[in-house]
Amino acid sequence: MLNSDSKTINSTLQKYWGYPSLREFQNGPVQSLVSGQDTVALLPTGGGKSICYQVPAIIRGGLCIVISPLIALMDDQCSALKKLGLRAAFISGSIGAKGIDRVLENAAIGKLDFLYMSPERIKDAMFQARHQRMDVRTIAIDEAHCISGWGHDFRPEFRNIVRLRSMFPEAAFGAYTATATNEVMADIATELEMADAAVFKASSRRPNLSYHCSTWGDPDLEVLKTAKQLNLQYPKDAGLIYVRSRVAADLVAQRLISLGLNAASFHAGLSANEKESRQRSWISGKTSIMACTSAFGMGIDKANVRWVLHLGVSPNLENYIQEAGRAGRDGNPSTCILFHNPNSESTLRESSALNYPPKEFIKDVYQCIANLGSVAIGDQPEERTYIDSEAIKDKLNCTYASLNSALRLLSLAGYVEIKEHRNSENTGTARWLGGRYRVLNEENSVNSDLRDYLQRNSTSSTTNIHINTKSISNILNYPEEKILLSLTSLDAQGAIEWIPDKGGISISWIAPRAEASNIVISSDIYEDRKALISQKLNSMIDYANSTSCKSSFIELYFDGSTPSKNCGVCDSCTFDELNAKTEVSQLIKSKGDKGIDSYELIRNFPPGNRKQIAEILRKMLDSDEIFNRGAKVFLSFAV
Repeated sequence: MLNSDSKTINSTLQKYWGYPSLREFQNGPVQSLVSGQDTVALLPTGGGKSICYQVPAIIRGGLCIVISPLIALMDDQCSALKKLGLRAAFISGSIGAKGIDRVLENAAIGKLDFLYMSPERIKDAMFQARHQRMDVRTIAIDEAHCISGWGHDFRPEFRNIVRLRSMFPEAAFGAYTATATNEVMADIATELEMADAAVFKASSRRPNLSYHCSTWGDPDLEVLKTAKQLNLQYPKDAGLIYVRSRVAADLVAQRLISLGLNAASFHAGLSANEKESRQRSWISGKTSIMACTSAFGMGIDKANVRWVLHLGVSPNLENYIQEAGRAGRDGNPSTCILFHNPNSESTLRESSALNYPPKEFIKDVYQCIANLGSVAIGDQPEERTYIDSEAIKDKLNCTYASLNSALRLLSLAGYVEIKEHRNSENTGTARWLGGRYRVLNEENSVNSDLRDYLQRNSTSSTTNIHINTKSISNILNYPEEKILLSLTSLDAQGAIEWIPDKGGISISWIAPRAEASNIVISSDIYEDRKALISQKLNSMIDYANSTSCKSSFIELYFDGSTPSKNCGVCDSCTFDELNAKTEVSQLIKSKGDKGIDSYELIRNFPPGNRKQIAEILRKMLDSDEIFNRGAKVFLSFAV
């Protein structure tokens, strides 16, 4: 017999999503939040986390604020809610000041059901000015593991979220993640001041996923051959290949295309328009395979991803499981294969250590950005300081990797806030050179309106104004292309100095500029996290080399308890040495006196078992059961 809450939940679910009931592991988190109880929930990737706060928010009424770390994720979620007939919007710099103002006003006057925003926006003056007029009854935190210093993806700005407690004291809080250990779950509740939170943990096991780890052969070659094989096996479904760099994503995509496969790449180096185009092509099925970095896939609900391959290990099991978990969201059997070269492990550990450069170098970087930004000791500029990364790199004779690591640690330590800028003709800086009382003769033109805007926002001819043509396009109501042309035109006339971004960073000085020698990088963000990252990488490598049940390994890592049974479908569970040896002999025998190429033979077996097959062949050679001529192997006698 359903109670009244359950009836309301099911009717809401049916009305908007068309589902008759929740999944078993969704029931607890949904009922808890509906009742107004603070809730922390660990749900598997693809397990419907968003429904666990969206359904309660609709039932509770008022406004639900959703804190999310990614703009793409917010956009995707808002689009999905609008299709259901719900009122949802997000705020980000991409919609401009005018757009943010409009969205916040709609939230304040009750015209929104869901407001998505990043944690940085909590401190924003425009949000602060309107929050008292908002009827906020539910607050949801997506990717909540980001708030934990013990998590794999700690982000200091997530510590701002607890401010919402005093701003909306009557709201119920829900925190959701797919990747968190017991320690991280406890830390989430602590950081969000959830003293009496209801905590729900679904098993991390996904029964429809079979996990495999290939440590045989050249991973770069084997991932291509496996992708081609899987694409032939599942021609109507989609696949993902995760790589560790932008260059690798482009290269793998090119190689797949050369093999006749329908593939594309996706990474953070693409323009916003290109990202959107490629993502839509993959979601619609026009593109079958996406070679991508971790920048792709979060929050994208594509049901028929039949396989996910990883070229190289992830930095931790949390990242790996989140990415691999994008397979099989329709509940059908799906394959996740990791291609790992054991010889690369020392290099992986060295690369991981580079995330924590010497503290003296971090102080040198701090001194350098202060010098290049002309920020004196004790000063705390109100405007962001724009600096060319190349200039820092040249002055310190360092790599981009070590520079970015130092800047990240300075940000974690609370000295500065860093924002990276790519080469772009759509963003940059402008200085008004036309004087305060210049007569504007171009009535009703983009040049006139833009000059008026720049003149109003300029404080002096020595002050740079940061320009985003999309934002100005929204404010002045002209196409972005016309704004860009006008900037170039006004620069040529001598009215402004317009400098498009050449890439680099902008810095907000969170604290007054200090003497570099007095900079303190505390152990909790340096030594402790360095040890934590090393520990997580070691766990990832242990997983890659494990001969035990892969699902049980994952479950033990996340849930902290030994599983009662193995999965029965991973490479370890399905391998039987005696049967494999028999199959090897039969394959060789089937070729008669022609023999069989040893690589061809090994590739007849699943990728996760190929190392064992190579070892079986070696043992058979040593015992003279088979012999070889070059790469071909033959039976020495009838088997």
